[in-house]
Amino acid sequence: MKIADNLIGEIQDLLAEAYKISKESIPSAISLTEKALFKSQKIKRKNAIHADALNQLSLLQRKNKEYATAKSLAERAQLISKKINYERGKGDASYNTAVILTELEKYSEALPFATDAVHYYEKIEDYKFHTKSLCLLGNLYEGFHDFKNAFLAYNEGLKEAETHQNKNLISDIYLSLAGINLKTNKVSKASQLIDKCIKLKEELKQQEKLASAYYLAGKIKSKAGKLEKAGNSFTIALSQFKEYNMQSGMVDSMEKLGGIYFKEGKIKEAIDLLEEAVQIAEKRSLRNSLFKCHHLLFQCFKPVNTSKALFHLEEYVKLREEENHKYIKNIVDGYEVISQMEDLEKDAEIEQEKASIIEKKNTELDSFFYRVSHDLKGPIASLLGLSDLVDKDIKDPDARHFFKMYDHQIRRLNMIVMELINITELNYRDIKLTPINFYEIVDNCISAYAYLPNYSKISFTIDIESNLYFRSEWYIINTILQNLIENSVKYIDINKNQPKVDVVIYKRKDHIFLKVIDNGKGIEPEHHNKIFGMFYRASEEGTGTGLGLFILKRAIERLKGDVTFESQPNVGSTFIVKIPITKEESS
Repeated sequence: MKIADNLIGEIQDLLAEAYKISKESIPSAISLTEKALFKSQKIKRKNAIHADALNQLSLLQRKNKEYATAKSLAERAQLISKKINYERGKGDASYNTAVILTELEKYSEALPFATDAVHYYEKIEDYKFHTKSLCLLGNLYEGFHDFKNAFLAYNEGLKEAETHQNKNLISDIYLSLAGINLKTNKVSKASQLIDKCIKLKEELKQQEKLASAYYLAGKIKSKAGKLEKAGNSFTIALSQFKEYNMQSGMVDSMEKLGGIYFKEGKIKEAIDLLEEAVQIAEKRSLRNSLFKCHHLLFQCFKPVNTSKALFHLEEYVKLREEENHKYIKNIVDGYEVISQMEDLEKDAEIEQEKASIIEKKNTELDSFFYRVSHDLKGPIASLLGLSDLVDKDIKDPDARHFFKMYDHQIRRLNMIVMELINITELNYRDIKLTPINFYEIVDNCISAYAYLPNYSKISFTIDIESNLYFRSEWYIINTILQNLIENSVKYIDINKNQPKVDVVIYKRKDHIFLKVIDNGKGIEPEHHNKIFGMFYRASEEGTGTGLGLFILKRAIERLKGDVTFESQPNVGSTFIVKIPITKEESS
C-alpha cells in the first residue's frame, strides 16, 4: 500500500510539472504526462490518478490539434471515472470532450457533454470550471441561435465569477456577452461590455485574448457606423493575431479591414489585403471567412476587371451555398439535441408536457426556416433578374461563361429556398379536410413533369381502386404524390426498352396505400438509410436539391403515416406510403 502511495505521489509531481511547462512547450508537457500515465499502469487497481493522467493528456493533445487522440483519451478517462464514481474525473472528461467537439464544429454533439460538465463541476463546487462550462454552454446555445438560453448561461457564469472576484473569468464573459448583444442588435450595451473587457484584459496583460476583444470592438464600432474607429480596432487586432500566429483571427481581421477600405474607396489596399487573406484561408480551410473575402473582392473588381470580378463571384456563390447547407444542418441538429436533452429530463408521468416541448422546438425550427426562406426570396429574385439582363446584354464569351455558372448556382439556391418554404407550409397550413380526387391529383402530377427530358419515352399506368372515398388535406396528399412521381420520372433508365412508372392507390381496412413503382436506375444499398435526410442526394447525376424525400417524409408524418421502399440498382424502385384513416377522414 505504501509503494502505491509513493507511486501516486510521483505521478502527481509529474502531472504538476507537465502542466506548469505546458504554456511554454506542449510537446515537452505531453512527454511528461505520458511518462506519468505509464507509471500509473503499475497501479493495478484503478483510481483517480489514472483518470487525472488521461484527462491531462487529453487536454494537451487537444491543444496540439490531435483531436482524435484527445477524444479517445477523454473517453477512457470517463469510463474509469464512472467506474470508480470520481466526479472530478467525470467533469474533466466531459469538459474536454465538449471543447474538442466544439473546435471540430460538431456543436450538436458537444452540447450534452457541456451540460454534463456544468452538472459535475457544480456538484463538486469547483466554481472556476463550473463557470467555464457555463460559458462553453452559452457559446453552443449561441451557435444554435438560442439566444435566450445563451444569455442565461453567460449571466449565471458572470454572477459566479463576480462572487469569487475572478477577473480572468469576468473579462472572458464580458467578451461573450458583448458578442451576443451585438448579434441581437443591442449595440450600445455591446459597446459598454467590450470596453470593460478590454480594460480588464489590458490590466491582466492577456495579450492573446486581447486580440479577440479588439476584433469584436471593431465589429461593434463598424455596426455603429464609426468606420475610422473600427479600422483602428481591427488594425490592433490584426497586429496581435499576427504576433501569436493566430491565423483564423488574422483572416477575420483582414476581411473586416478590407471591407472598411472598400467603403473608404481605398480599392487597391482592400484588394491586396483580401487576396492575402484568401491565401491564408485556403491553406487553413477557413471556408466561412473565405466566401466573405471572395464577395468583397467581387465588389472591388466589378468596376475595373470583369473577368476577375466574375471569378470571385463564382467562388462566393459556391462557398456561400455550402455554408448555408452547413448552417441550416447545424441549426436542425442543435434543435434535435436540445429536444432530446429536454425529453430525458422529464418523468414518464409528464409525457404530455414533453410532447409540448418537442412541438414548441419544431415550431421554432419551422419559424426559423420560414423567416430565412422568405427573407432570401427577394434578394434571389433580384439576382435572377440580373442574370436575365446579363444574358441579353453581355456578348463577351468569357463573361457569359462565368455568368452561366452564376445563373446555375443562383437557380439552385432558389430551388432550395422554395422547398424550404414547402417544408414550413406543411405545418403552418390550417388542417382542412376535403374529399380527395386521386385521379385528378395523379394526372396533374404526371402532366407537371412533361417538360423534363425523356418524358415522352415513359409509359405511365394509373390503377386507383374504384369508389375510393377519402377525406384528407389536399395539399399534403398532393405533396406526397408529387414527390414520389417526380423522383420516378427524374431517375428513369433511358437505356431500357420501355421506361415505366406505375401509380397504384387502394384501401385496406383502416389505411390508404399509395404505391409508386418504376423500373428506373434504382438506389444503391449504401444510400438506403440516408435518402430521407435533409439535402441528401443519392446520385450526383440528379439536379435536385436533396430536399424532395425529406419533404415527403415530413408530409407523411403530418398525416401520422409511414413510408417504406425497396430499390435495386438498374432494376428500379417501389415506394409505399401507408396513411391511417380516422373517423373524420372516412365520414
